[in-house]
Amino acid sequence: MDLQKKYLLRLPDENVTLTKEELMARVKEILKNHPSEHMNAYRVWYEGFEGCGMPGTDVYDVIVETFRSLPDDWKDIGPFRWEKYGVVNPSFLNLHYAEAAKFDDKGNFMLQHRFHLGKHYQGPDGKVYWIPVMEDFNMRAFERKDGKYVGTMVEIDPYGEYAAQMVEVQ
Repeated sequence: MDLQKKYLLRLPDENVTLTKEELMARVKEILKNHPSEHMNAYRVWYEGFEGCGMPGTDVYDVIVETFRSLPDDWKDIGPFRWEKYGVVNPSFLNLHYAEAAKFDDKGNFMLQHRFHLGKHYQGPDGKVYWIPVMEDFNMRAFERKDGKYVGTMVEIDPYGEYAAQMVEVQ
């Protein structure tokens, strides 16, 4: 493994060239205390590096390799459906999610600990929803009825009264 190979990263302020060793160290730092239950290389690129466009295949491969070099922290769970990225293979499960920070810098309970991406929740009206994407301003969901997803995607205010009464179901 050539740790001195150079990788080009197109970042918002400038293009940066890092060695593989430097790139892996930055990815490890991004992942170190990450509070999410699930993660993938694209999330590292966009959220951790604030990368522009798609990461180069070589950079993507180093990010995945870094995940795999941390088997006590991240488990490769294979393909996982992400609303923003489509099906990403591989995706990773945070093995330290239970101990992850639950509150943001302002003392607010983080959304990713209230709802879990890809799970089903029942609302106070009895409707069951699958949550494929969560963001601070809304959750996007599909209603599940008789084992099938029906209707169009709906938006649910994650901090609203309806969401506060939702409970996870199998």
